[in-house]
Amino acid sequence: LVHITGIAQQLEKPSTLKRNTVYLEAFGQGIYNSLSFDRLYRVDKKVKSSVTVGFTLIPLLNKPDHMLVMGVPVSYNWLFGKKNHHLELGIGLTALNITEQVQYEDLSTENMSDFYLYFTPKFSYRYQREDGGLFFRLSFTPPIALVEKSAFGGEYYFPKAYTPFGYRMFPWPGVSAGWTLK
Repeated sequence: LVHITGIAQQLEKPSTLKRNTVYLEAFGQGIYNSLSFDRLYRVDKKVKSSVTVGFTLIPLLNKPDHMLVMGVPVSYNWLFGKKNHHLELGIGLTALNITEQVQYEDLSTENMSDFYLYFTPKFSYRYQREDGGLFFRLSFTPPIALVEKSAFGGEYYFPKAYTPFGYRMFPWPGVSAGWTLK
């Protein structure tokens, strides 16, 4: 009688989770439209995490005085959920620089710039397939004005009740669509 004992481990199936996403966002954290990159990490935990960096560049040539809006939204996000559907909660900062070309009566021009810094909490529904492909997000991102530097005032200060929209904090929706790279 021969007794044989086998000791073995079960091999884990390699993760097919795709981590990098490129997307366009209308409104949302960038306040204006932005092109963003999102990188998932800590995917082995129950709650996934991601970091998002975006860029906003919008020339507004149809205004009487030409304007250029440049911004950088950055956020850290937590994703709750399984498979493709997630609740996404995030915190971030959005820096905006709005430059306006002002033309005076003597036809001389001058560029005037305003700088804004916002705290941007994020509450979102996020659809992202584990194996890559379509990415979609609906979000609520109420920007809270932290710092403003007006071209006319020239100094940084904490705004009491002023943003480009007239309020220190305002409700702000966002829609994102993009592609998770395979």
